[in-house]
Amino acid sequence: MTSVHVHITHYQNQMKTVLIDGDEVAYKAAFVSEVPIKWDEDTWTLHSSERDMGDSIETLIEQALKDTHCDETYVALSGGNNFRLDVYPDYKANRVGKRKPLGLKFCRQYLIQNYDAEIVETLEADDLLAIRAVKDEDSVIWSVDKDFLTVPCKLFRLGKVQVITEDDADYWLKYQTMVGDIADNFKGAVGFGPKKTTKWLQDNGATWKSVLDAFLSTGQTEDDCNTNAILARILHTHEEKLNWKPNYEE
Repeated sequence: MTSVHVHITHYQNQMKTVLIDGDEVAYKAAFVSEVPIKWDEDTWTLHSSERDMGDSIETLIEQALKDTHCDETYVALSGGNNFRLDVYPDYKANRVGKRKPLGLKFCRQYLIQNYDAEIVETLEADDLLAIRAVKDEDSVIWSVDKDFLTVPCKLFRLGKVQVITEDDADYWLKYQTMVGDIADNFKGAVGFGPKKTTKWLQDNGATWKSVLDAFLSTGQTEDDCNTNAILARILHTHEEKLNWKPNYEE
């Protein structure tokens, strides 16, 4: 694929299963259920009600079903020991030490008990959703996460179901590899922001060789390019965790 003008089409046919990021739902439900209480002039505490958190989760699940017109749900939660830490130990290190909502553990357990949320050690919820979406044509991912643009799937985002083709996903993965991701704490190609990356891919072609050339032009190495690509990629199959890397001869 050489064009940077990726056209994501909208999908209007009936789908069966909505794929839900349990991490996102649990965090939102736990956060909105926190209530600050002032006891005296200098004492405040936060409180969370399990009933409120459960109600918030149900509201979010109902919204996902309504948005996508599905009648079944699949919920995924991230497991521990993320395999990406073996590739880059500072992956998401910028989140360490930040306060998490009080009821986050309760919300995760609620999703496990009430929605059979799937957890696989070493994988993120995003990986599990993508693996399911790639093989299940009757499913749609419900998420605001831009990272799913790198997955060939149906994605409910920004109020519509979008169809992400193989070419779309391939382009956005290369783009994300180059610009990096502040939220996940990997840098990409030094000095390549969105505008410069878009122009580079337009002028040089959206190939992995072109992406590698961008890294080399900054004094970085092929290993740097490989690392950023692996961190940017959401798995499409379980096996990719062990053997995927960019193909510079495409």
